[in-house]
Order: sequence, then structure tokens, then C-alpha cells
Amino acid sequence: MFFTNEVKPLSDTWGTSGKITVTAILNHLDNVAMQHAALTGDDVLERSKKAVNWIMTGWDIRIANLPKNNEPFHIRTWVNSKITSLSSIREFLVKDSQGNECVRAQAYISIFDFARNRPVRFSDTDLARYEPEAETTIEDAVRKIAVPASYCAEKTVVIRRSDIDFNEHVHNTTYLSLAMEVLPEELYKGQNFQAIRINFKKPLLLDDVATIKLAETEQGYVVGIYKEDSQLCCLVEFVA
Repeated sequence: MFFTNEVKPLSDTWGTSGKITVTAILNHLDNVAMQHAALTGDDVLERSKKAVNWIMTGWDIRIANLPKNNEPFHIRTWVNSKITSLSSIREFLVKDSQGNECVRAQAYISIFDFARNRPVRFSDTDLARYEPEAETTIEDAVRKIAVPASYCAEKTVVIRRSDIDFNEHVHNTTYLSLAMEVLPEELYKGQNFQAIRINFKKPLLLDDVATIKLAETEQGYVVGIYKEDSQLCCLVEFVA
């Protein structure tokens, strides 16, 4: 089942380049996924009360052209029919008001038991309600980001209340905002990325001290986000 939603950007989602920011795009993708879930009767908040809920294990976002400010755009999403017992892929396709392709993306999704601290096998209804489709947006998806051998810069951030979601940890889209804190200023302002990939490892919690580290690569940059005792929480790759 395909689900499509028209998005009308708010003023706080525009960047200095006159286009919507990549963090805003990611938030819109996440929001549309939630709307799709609600349409199928999949109550994410109710799942959270039982401590067994959907989690994102990663993102792969390919950017052709970010929509301009004040310009409505459309997001189409669906669940891919290539499903294992513990993971699946949610697909996204973003087009501007003229029908031009802006962004292709995939989110890697699983169900996690937070009380037992382990993934849960899908039930017969978990994905069936979404009527999965065979169409895919990214054929050559890169799932894993290599941990850099060394870093060239870092910044420390304390996790705030506003960073925490209904699962009581840092929301998946917030890690991109944290990673962008250490990018070179020119790249941050221009946001001329070809791709952004995110791997989630461990959750950040309220009052955690996050150390955000930057490494330069042949393709662009990799950011590692760590917490106390050098625990790796997230890797973010920016392909420029």
C-alpha cells in the first residue's frame, strides 16, 4: 500500500540556501511514516506503553535537489515486501510540486522489546497491515558505515529534555542534527549533500554527555556520536 502526503514547509525548516534543510526533510519523512502507521491502525504510542515498539536501525537518504522554501512537495511512502523475520525497509520518494524527484530514502525498521533489550520477530499482522510493495527506491543500498580509525575534531553536547521522544530516548531524527554540529561551516550552510546515511547502535538518554566526533573521508565526512565510556551510539555519513 502506497501512502502519499502533501507537505507545506514551515518557516523554521528553511536554510540559508533558500531550500528546506536536510534535517527538516528527515523529520518530514518520519512524520509521514507515522501518519501511514495511524492509517493502518498501528498505534505507535500504544505500543510504547507496552515497551515493545518500532525502532529505526538506519537511514539511507539520496538527495537530487532539496525543495525550495515556500514550495509544497509530496512524500510517498510504503513498506518493502523484502522482509526478514526481524527487519524490513520503509521506502520514501519525495517530489516537488512540478513532479521533479527530490529525494529517495530508505529507513531500516525493526520491532524492539525495551524491557528485554532485544529485537522481536514480526507477528503475522505487524507488516501485513501495510500491504508491502515490491517497488524500491534504492537498489544499491549501503547498510553499514565503517567506524573511522581516527577523528579530526569533536564537540560535547548534553542531551536535553527536548531531545527525548515517547520511547524515552533521543529521537532517531535528532542524531542528524547532532552530527551536523561538527561539520565544516561551508558544508553546513550549503547543505550540498548527495547522500546521508545513518547507523544506530545504542540510544542516547536524558542528561547523557554526547561526544560528537568528525572524520574526513574520500566521499565526504563520517561523524561518530559517543557517550560515556566511549560507547558508540550512532554513525552518520555525509557524501558531498
